[in-house]
Amino acid sequence: MSVSPRDVPRWVPITVPLTGALRWDWRESYSVFVAFAVPVLLWIHVPVLLPGAFFGLIALGAGIRIRRIASWWPLLRSGEVASVDSVERWTTGAGTVTLSHATGWRVHRGWFTGDITTSRVGYTAADRRGNLEIRGLPYTDGVILAHPTAPKAMCVSEFPFDLNDNENGRWSASVPPRFWAGAAATAAVYLLLVLGGVVSSGQLWF
Repeated sequence: MSVSPRDVPRWVPITVPLTGALRWDWRESYSVFVAFAVPVLLWIHVPVLLPGAFFGLIALGAGIRIRRIASWWPLLRSGEVASVDSVERWTTGAGTVTLSHATGWRVHRGWFTGDITTSRVGYTAADRRGNLEIRGLPYTDGVILAHPTAPKAMCVSEFPFDLNDNENGRWSASVPPRFWAGAAATAAVYLLLVLGGVVSSGQLWF
């Protein structure tokens, strides 16, 4: 595939931290549910622990999201398109799941029913060789970004935004339309956690 030349370090679009901060994560929402719905008797009998639970979950979730954005940043600032040397594939399960699959720069997202495949992709970037495992549909020719000096690489299908390399050597990042529904749900979850923490803290003083 042809890729236009780019100078590094490159500008990272505001889309990157935005999607990292608002990306819907069902595991996160499930953890919130387990933290409050399951031990409901604990919160009733020991309400003094509630503020710590609310603010602890906020801090944990924010920390995970910040760490995720920080892992993307060096790739987008200094990474380069890697050359694929080899691909090994094997089946690791089956089911109905949401998957992202890259064809070149283009990423297809949606529900899939069938065998789940893990692909081990051997690549070369800046004379450094590495391996990347991609789970989902069998890897074909999705663009892989690799850092030239660190053992860090990602396929463009692993980002929650659509990434491309424009003619000016700058990233073009766009958000799929359905992302905003998940972003609204994420914002609602964190708003409820903040309100819960504030309200429960206030009740301790009365």
